[in-house]
Amino acid sequence: MASRSQKLNKYDVQCIVRDVVDFNQPAAYIAKLYGISRQRVYQLCKHYRETNEIPKLKPPGRKPYREYPAWLVPTIVRYHSRYKMGATMIAQLLRSQYGMNIDNNYVHRILLLRGLAMEDPKKKKRRKPWVRYERHHSLSAVHMDWTQLTSSGIWTCAVLDDASRMILAMIETPHATAQASVALLDEARRAYEHIGPIQSVIVDHGVQFYANKRDKNGNANHMFEQYCESKNIKLILCKYHHPQSNGKIERFFQTYKKYRFDFASLDEFVYWYNSVRPHMSLDLDHMETPEKAFYRKAQDIILGNFMRLIENENKEEVL
Repeated sequence: MASRSQKLNKYDVQCIVRDVVDFNQPAAYIAKLYGISRQRVYQLCKHYRETNEIPKLKPPGRKPYREYPAWLVPTIVRYHSRYKMGATMIAQLLRSQYGMNIDNNYVHRILLLRGLAMEDPKKKKRRKPWVRYERHHSLSAVHMDWTQLTSSGIWTCAVLDDASRMILAMIETPHATAQASVALLDEARRAYEHIGPIQSVIVDHGVQFYANKRDKNGNANHMFEQYCESKNIKLILCKYHHPQSNGKIERFFQTYKKYRFDFASLDEFVYWYNSVRPHMSLDLDHMETPEKAFYRKAQDIILGNFMRLIENENKEEVL
């Protein structure tokens, strides 16, 4: 006998229809006995009367949606080729742009069949949801770090805007030095100072950014620290052994190492990353790129600059 917390099985269905149809048991009594509605009993018995066969239960779960249009596979391949996207991002775009009810795993299977993706043997179970922290306005904070290409030994440094994920400046050089760090941050500052100043920079304790040997008062003579102080840029240090603090640029470097040599030059790669490829952490439904997000999140700053310009012009006219 089934309780209300149990589902009917094949034997339950057989007993229900025979008790009602063959032995004239009241439908209300049978419904209460098996913890189901009278309507469900009537439904099962109707099928038994009309076909003289015991009703077959449908397998649990929803029916898979497999009648996809012919253009779907070429579109998946095109998205992957142009934007270097994985299954999650492609599926999200298909759902938002075409209203298509498509599962991430289906897109992943398409990519696997065409050799455009690989199974991840280290795939973890679903973790608890995490809260992403990011600045609301462009240039309020940037991330900097160095990474090395093991194949060539080339060192790379980038300045990444926290709010928009846009790369403000980037270099490839044989050596990772404090001088190069200063020059790169200064390049980014000068390139966007017409919009506003870079207010803070987030870095690790690498020797290119910070002097780990300090005097008893905690002071040290370091080029990068002195530069930040001279330009009124707040230096924010990540916690030791806590790379998540600079996780945005660490994630960018993964993309850089994976796709850099699909492009003839570093400038081409940066343009593709900033202006062509939608970023999953931004407004993916509207194909938002880091460049679009940068100017969207800088609108308040740009408007404030414009209003100050108008006020100054009005003051000059009065004088």
